[in-house]
Amino acid sequence: MPSLAHPLAETWPPAGLGLIGPGADAAGRGFLTAALAAGGLDAPHERTQVVMPAATATTLLETDTATLPHSPRLTVTTTVEEALDLIEAQILHRSRLVDTRGADTVADLRTLDPAGEPLPPVLLLTHATAARQDTRIAALLTQGTCLDIHGVLLGAWPDGDTVAVAADGTTALTDGPAGQNDHPGPVERLAVLTSADTLALLRVLAESHTGQPPAPIDAAPQPDDRQPATANSTEAGRSAPAEMPRPAATPTPTTASTSPTPVEATGRNPATAHPHASDGSTGIIDTRPHPIAETHAAAEAGGHDTAPSAERANVPPAVDGEQRQPRRVQVSVLGPPCITDAASHPPLRAKALEVLVYLAVHDGEATVDAILDDLLPDAPTSKAPGRLYTYVSNLRAVMRHTGGPGDYLTHPQNRYTLNPALVDVDLWRMRAAIRDAERATDPQARVAALRRAVDTYRGHLADGVDYEWIEAYREAVRQQALDTYLALADALADHPARQLSVLDQAIRHSPYTEELYQHAMRARAALGQTDAIRSLRRALTRALAEIDAEPHEDTLALANELIAAQQRPRPRPRAQRHSRDEDGATA
Repeated sequence: MPSLAHPLAETWPPAGLGLIGPGADAAGRGFLTAALAAGGLDAPHERTQVVMPAATATTLLETDTATLPHSPRLTVTTTVEEALDLIEAQILHRSRLVDTRGADTVADLRTLDPAGEPLPPVLLLTHATAARQDTRIAALLTQGTCLDIHGVLLGAWPDGDTVAVAADGTTALTDGPAGQNDHPGPVERLAVLTSADTLALLRVLAESHTGQPPAPIDAAPQPDDRQPATANSTEAGRSAPAEMPRPAATPTPTTASTSPTPVEATGRNPATAHPHASDGSTGIIDTRPHPIAETHAAAEAGGHDTAPSAERANVPPAVDGEQRQPRRVQVSVLGPPCITDAASHPPLRAKALEVLVYLAVHDGEATVDAILDDLLPDAPTSKAPGRLYTYVSNLRAVMRHTGGPGDYLTHPQNRYTLNPALVDVDLWRMRAAIRDAERATDPQARVAALRRAVDTYRGHLADGVDYEWIEAYREAVRQQALDTYLALADALADHPARQLSVLDQAIRHSPYTEELYQHAMRARAALGQTDAIRSLRRALTRALAEIDAEPHEDTLALANELIAAQQRPRPRPRAQRHSRDEDGATA
């Protein structure tokens, strides 16, 4: 296997090795197996991690990725682009570590800090693809050489070295462009394996990595309307990080699909969890520094993790043999936050709910960096991305068990996005109604839109929870709702009874806002309800006393004026006075 610790490391081509010939695929399977077999409990720096697109895995192993044995050291991505995103993230992370310690290579870093974060070799195993992707692959592998990141490409590889592999594994260098194929040593013979032998070995290796026997290869799969949510899969999005596994009671294979939509990472086995991983951290490749090997190194030592199983929770069960169609998940953040009619299993974590509220407040989308800064400001940099993925995975699992299989929360371009087609948030409905009111030219349409907005506002944003970041957003939403109530009250000025119902509702939400009481007093006066004006004045006085304040003199003057006007004798109509004069004259 290519590795900086290998005595023949200098012979490995810096931009990767291409394999052609009748034994190319068999040699690729040999590289895959050797990588996953490398290292052991006492050699965390040698436990090679493999990143491989699903198309390559299917071609080499002649089976669906859903049936692959789960290993925390194998990451299968949906596309080549996603695999390259993971490699690029690892390059950034390892470069920071090397630069921080003043080392030249990862091998030097291991010497300087032998007890530091394990940084085992990373192997990219993929097909040589389009020219644009090939250019990126070559650049990443060249940059990653000193970082112990290497590549094996199935197909002619002019950017590195290409060898022709015979059926028995013997190799011969091919002629390439000038400057290529000039490494100092021969490739010699490569290990070659059949698909069946490779799968058998992968099952053995997976059991050694996880401590749990893999599910039978022909186990009945669970249906899913998307591509396989296997233990070796990553979630999608062009820039999606490889979200490494979380615990599951047993590895549960899921079914592959012809759908082109992205897949998600699933759980890792309890036997592979970090013994001190109660903080929810996982080994995840992300655009922020977080090692692919950190959790995996600890995982093979055994232990238990308290995170819920995403592997079992990702796909809801079929009903009468038919796959359940997804429905929109209803989310409420106005008032106590919750997922309406959420599935009882798995339970929604408090931090996962906070992620949901955060995304809802930001119109369904936020960058990973923003979420980490606001929700996990005190978490160690190396652990924060893993913790975030734990919460995101739990949130996805609950949504899928609640609404059926679907892409409720995606991860494109280093950001998390709620799918508005499958997630309905009351705050979004309120904001949409306010926009409709602002655009409306017909008075009735405007009143109807304002009514929808105030009916949706059922309480303060995330009422009852105390997130560190929430207060400014809570106040902004409260003020937005207050303005909407006042706008509707003004629009109903000619209908004091209807106006009062709006104002009474607004006062319940904002009991310290004097402007609401002033409007309500005028509406009561229009209905001739003098005692009700006095009651409003007393209610305002009591409410403000709770915050050590008193009603403004303008509000008290308005109340006194309205009460006095109600008590002042009203002149009789002229026709009534004339009738009484005639009666008196007749008498």
